[in-house]
Amino acid sequence: MIFARDLFALVALLSVFSGLLAAMFAVLGAVDVAFMEAVVGMSVSTVFFMGLMWWIEPREQTVYSPARRLAALLPTFGLGGVLLYGVNALPTFGEPTAPPLVNVSPFYIQGSMSDMATPNVVTAVLADYRSFDTLIESAVVVTAVLACLLVLKHRDDSII
Repeated sequence: MIFARDLFALVALLSVFSGLLAAMFAVLGAVDVAFMEAVVGMSVSTVFFMGLMWWIEPREQTVYSPARRLAALLPTFGLGGVLLYGVNALPTFGEPTAPPLVNVSPFYIQGSMSDMATPNVVTAVLADYRSFDTLIESAVVVTAVLACLLVLKHRDDSII
């Protein structure tokens, strides 16, 4: 993706990357996250990017000076280094003594029926305990859709 100079190829590569990420989430057991990645990352984002390319020249290249490229690369590598450093503090995948498995999971498993009267623990976590988080995620998706529609309308005073 770094070396792609054609926007169409870049959108296709981003869609493939999102599909691989969704498959990874599914293999790791996070089916709800995999579903959202497939819907939002692979499908909706690709459709929006393709729609935006309708109004621009996808083969047009913008050439930036080496100083501007370096100014963009330094924070990128800095953030990447911080994230890689933070990964070392994570517990090993599947470790039975990991803090989420010892502290958080028993709380939700024991409290889902008494607190929420929901027999399904996954439903209790997503719909009851994390309802505001789910609401905010939905608001982010709606905001992204509205932003794309505003960009399309601004570019050419009509929407498809």
